Amino acid sequence: MKRIKQLWLVLAVFMLPVTAAYAIDRLLLAPACPDCHAEMTEQLPLFDGTQDGLVRIRANSMEFRARVAGFGNPQGEGVILLHGFPETSIMWEELLDKLGKAGYRAIAYDQRGYSPGARPPAQNDYTKTKIATDVLAIADAAGFERFHVIGHDFGGAIAWTVADRFPERVLSLTSLSMPHPSALADALAEPDSQLRLSSYMLFYQLPLLPELVLGFNKAKFLGYLKWQDHPPGQIEEYERVLGEPGALHAALNWYRAFEFRSLDPVGKVRPPTLFIWGHEDGAFGRVAATETVNYMDGAYRLHTVEAGHDLMLEVPEIVTEEVLAHLKTADRVSEQWATALAETPQEDGSACDQSRPQCLRILLTPDGHTLRIRNRCDEAYKGVVRVSCSKWAPDAAMEYRFSLGAKAEMTQESTGLSNGDCYFRHRLCAKEVDRGKHRPAALIPFF
Repeated sequence: MKRIKQLWLVLAVFMLPVTAAYAIDRLLLAPACPDCHAEMTEQLPLFDGTQDGLVRIRANSMEFRARVAGFGNPQGEGVILLHGFPETSIMWEELLDKLGKAGYRAIAYDQRGYSPGARPPAQNDYTKTKIATDVLAIADAAGFERFHVIGHDFGGAIAWTVADRFPERVLSLTSLSMPHPSALADALAEPDSQLRLSSYMLFYQLPLLPELVLGFNKAKFLGYLKWQDHPPGQIEEYERVLGEPGALHAALNWYRAFEFRSLDPVGKVRPPTLFIWGHEDGAFGRVAATETVNYMDGAYRLHTVEAGHDLMLEVPEIVTEEVLAHLKTADRVSEQWATALAETPQEDGSACDQSRPQCLRILLTPDGHTLRIRNRCDEAYKGVVRVSCSKWAPDAAMEYRFSLGAKAEMTQESTGLSNGDCYFRHRLCAKEVDRGKHRPAALIPFF
């Protein structure tokens, strides 16, 4: 007991200057109008389903600040964009404009905790399922029966959750940087680089201290950590939002409440999915990115780029091009699969991702010219990978049937074809008795 008291005394002495600095910051250095962002938000018009620009949207018994575009397109499909930490809907301005001009009705809103009118105080108000219900409520307020969902960083985690929990509402999913949360949990359980890359999350989950450090002088320190390369207009908004009382605490509660491994995990995703990941991402490593395929049960495409974490800043043209192509073709490709699979008898075998450990790694290049399958385990595996591309005939697809021995891999190359955007789905994978010889993968078209 005496030792515990000594430890608390040391902690108190350490915290004294930090607490004093925080008090000075709040009492003497805070702006004369600490709630000016909230007051500015209150002056925005309420969304009525017709206007574009900055609005307020009432949803889920709260009020969200949002940017909307394309609502002059009454028949346009709905798109909802979800920002990450520590950002707001302003990060989507360029893509939002392109979506509106392409005929979509798009909404990017400041999520729970970031909007002054949607900032509940309790930590358990920021679970992934509760935040996901905000997305559905926004869709209902906009009149979207079904919609495309796009997320970056922590917004990507919510997008994955929405696609898993409410697949009947989701036309397609796009995640920038953020792998499937369960794939990230798998990567964190291994002694590899992901644990090091994600160590900052442990700091964010501490009580009080992250607010003191990151929020000092109206969140200026976040500028050094997160916003060095952002345009001045974005930084100004981020400082205004996260510098007001309560906002940073609410944003950090996302990390405190979100459990990647839980009794209610994010499961296999069925809606057509595009995942864009940068090779130089400092938050999410290669293992989690490549393992994401194990949690897919629908059309899936991984597009890797030479960039870091902030893809909308670093490669906006690539993101825009890929997203518009995905929204245009994913639903049709998914329908191709549904028809083909319904007409194909189910064979014995289990889904590729039901084995533990997860043995098979599958990579399909976006243009469909290269398929690589690698078996990382000591048992032999057989199965089928089906591929469909947007420039093929509406009912066309191809099967790659494979039989791989322990620690074996296969690569199928093709050139000269104009495939468009290609997606794949794996199924019918099972262990097989290792007889010492394995058939090579075969390419089988079906119509």
